[in-house]
Amino acid sequence: MICSIFFIEFIHFNDKSLFSCTLAFFQQKFKIMFKQLLFIAFLLSALQSYSQNNSAKNSIRGELLLQLKTKTTIEKIRKDSGNLSITKIETISNRFHIYLLHYDEKAMSAQSLKKILKSKKGVLNIQDNHRISLRSIDNDTLPNDTFFNKQWALYNNGSGGGVAGADIDATEAWDITTGGLTALGDTIVVAIIDGGTDLNHEDLDFWKNRAEIPNNGIDDDDNGYIDDYDGWNAYNHTGNIPLFNHGVHVCGIAGAIGNNNIGISGVNWTVKILPIAGSSTTESTVVEALSYLYVVRETYNETGGEQGAFVVADNCSFGVDKGNPANYPIWEAMYDSLGQLGVLSNAATANRDWDIDSVGDVPTAFTTDYMISVTNTDKRDHLYSSAGYGLTTIDLGAPGTNIYSLRINNGYGYSTGTSMATPQVTGAVALIISAADSTFIANFKNSPAEGALLIKNFILKGVDTLPDLMGKTVSGGRLNVFNAINLLLNAPVIVTDIDSLFAKAPLNTPVEESFLLSNTGNDSLFYKITIANQPSWISLASDTGVLANQQYTTINVAFDDAGLDTGYYYCSMKIKGTDAFSKTIPVIFFVYTNVGINSLHQRKTIVKIYPNPFSSAVDFSINSTASGLYEIKIYDQYGKLMTERTKNLFAGTNNEIITTRNLPSGVYYYRIMTAGKFLKTGKLVKL
Repeated sequence: MICSIFFIEFIHFNDKSLFSCTLAFFQQKFKIMFKQLLFIAFLLSALQSYSQNNSAKNSIRGELLLQLKTKTTIEKIRKDSGNLSITKIETISNRFHIYLLHYDEKAMSAQSLKKILKSKKGVLNIQDNHRISLRSIDNDTLPNDTFFNKQWALYNNGSGGGVAGADIDATEAWDITTGGLTALGDTIVVAIIDGGTDLNHEDLDFWKNRAEIPNNGIDDDDNGYIDDYDGWNAYNHTGNIPLFNHGVHVCGIAGAIGNNNIGISGVNWTVKILPIAGSSTTESTVVEALSYLYVVRETYNETGGEQGAFVVADNCSFGVDKGNPANYPIWEAMYDSLGQLGVLSNAATANRDWDIDSVGDVPTAFTTDYMISVTNTDKRDHLYSSAGYGLTTIDLGAPGTNIYSLRINNGYGYSTGTSMATPQVTGAVALIISAADSTFIANFKNSPAEGALLIKNFILKGVDTLPDLMGKTVSGGRLNVFNAINLLLNAPVIVTDIDSLFAKAPLNTPVEESFLLSNTGNDSLFYKITIANQPSWISLASDTGVLANQQYTTINVAFDDAGLDTGYYYCSMKIKGTDAFSKTIPVIFFVYTNVGINSLHQRKTIVKIYPNPFSSAVDFSINSTASGLYEIKIYDQYGKLMTERTKNLFAGTNNEIITTRNLPSGVYYYRIMTAGKFLKTGKLVKL
């Protein structure tokens, strides 16, 4: 740019003397500028050198951070790198496939190792690991509870012989939610089945059965339990909950009131605690306790939340050492039954250095899908020396060593054991559910068993993997509630533009229908479509695929009525995806002859509803071969009429768009009538 300016100025001079003087002037100026440019170049070089030296100064020798592409495994890199002087590999982030490599810097330089690894297929990033200095206060949500500094399981900064980060990442999770209510307004409850608790403890919020009048000797709510205002005592079949240190300690870990300037914080700050006494003596006592819990949650479902409790998890810090699960079928069946309601049972394994796969245990060797079995880790992320393990029986570890929690009579103290580890998971289940959006909660209520398994899957997939737990637990890691919440929030969501599929064809005439399949979640949807009992008359052009977030595809469905009689044929398609609620689509195929079709074809009207879930409006598309009046009514969960629409029905497609901006989020029911006769009913979900 400078040279260009000089040239432009020179061509305007015609006088030779003036040109000579001017040339001398610019030569002098150019020398000065050239020196300035040399100085600037030197300064830039120095700054670059300083940056490189400063980066090297902050680099941790012998360590590199490696990030892999989604479909590449660390096992493959480990195998391919056997001769690269890598001495140890630590998992930093399962979610983003990030690992910390330790290498022998005497055998190979960082630059050489980075160059080799960068060339390998499947490696996304490779860089130095650096020291970081603190620039401001910690942005994690830290409660003001008096003894929070003693709760290393929730926030481990490495003090007192601990290892920084050897915790469940509760403070990061609290940046998202601190518990309490679901997105649809349900009060979240966890059941603590133990020897008792302390109903008057200052740092606990207990659920109360408001439909029951305490101590009047009457079963006011007609649920089969007299005076169960505070919960249930399965030892003596009353509503009197005894004082018990172990029980109140467990309650505090799962759900002590957080950020209230008192005592400690639970994993979940505002969860309600349902106490049930019945954790020992006989199996029948345990079964009675679990049965009471079942009735409470079932009542909530049946009354639309008017009675009972929205219990999402129970805590069982008890069991039978070396018990044979085959001898306890009723106990295990109770966990299956609770799972069908959406309740995850969390069980503490034996406080012994035993391989539970070999010696057995009850309940943690049960094979039920609706139980999470837990072992005990310490503040250095080691498996506690007296804690059971098992590659196929024990799901994960959680902090359970020197855990500070509640005592009776407003006391506080330390305890150690798998009993302390398990309520960390119980509280986490409730916290995860409080973070879910209204779509997830609506699906959870419609398919509670499936929802419970999804939450369990998020917990097991979200663990921090630990060397002590690899090969010794199902997940190979320790609970991380923050990771689990993020897995839920990013999960794919299956959406279709139809609720059911209807096709018709004359005899011996193949036809084809289609529908749209969408993923409205954040993570990719790996889906598979199956047809129950796979009838010969229906087939799919493709039954598997992948949809990125906010992507959709057309699913083509072929119908072939060769060899069929006239009439109706039924089946259903189920769309399943990784980490997503499945969707079932009923299918009706009508086969007819051209002769007398009007008398045979009784199903004259087809209804499609889109979108569902919806936000501000829902479109009812009614395709009819007849005319007349149609009526659409929308009710809330309690049967209250929220809106209705009555209009003339014309032959062909009728679209009725109903705006719902004044309706709160939640689950609703619609009913469509034509000519005074019932046509269709179903559920709607308002986001």
